[in-house]
Amino acid sequence: RKFGEKYLENPDISVGIKESARRNITVDGAVKNAGAYPAAGGQTTLMQAVALAGGVTEDANARRIAVFRTIGGQRQAAAFDLVSIRRGEVTDPKIYPGDIIVVDGNSVKAAYRQILNSFPMLSIFRPF
Repeated sequence: RKFGEKYLENPDISVGIKESARRNITVDGAVKNAGAYPAAGGQTTLMQAVALAGGVTEDANARRIAVFRTIGGQRQAAAFDLVSIRRGEVTDPKIYPGDIIVVDGNSVKAAYRQILNSFPMLSIFRPF
């Protein structure tokens, strides 16, 4: 109507949504490729979402995965054990558009690996 008032006679205007951030899920933390991934409208599960992010890293704690979801305008969180899900001991929860998944990392493992990588293995006991 606004275009018809000043600019055009009987305009026929269509609006389409090119992209929506709410249609994505976000995977962060100790995964190989953290980022936002398209959600399949409630068809994605936690294991599939982690797989989209390339899987967990070597220093990940797969027993501590948090899923953040906004319900009724309030942010809520739930914790999951990916190891138990993989074993079939518990059901693989559905992940919905807008969910944020954070995979916990083990800082002790990461620090140990960083120390080992900072020293060339063959030169540690080399004479000076």
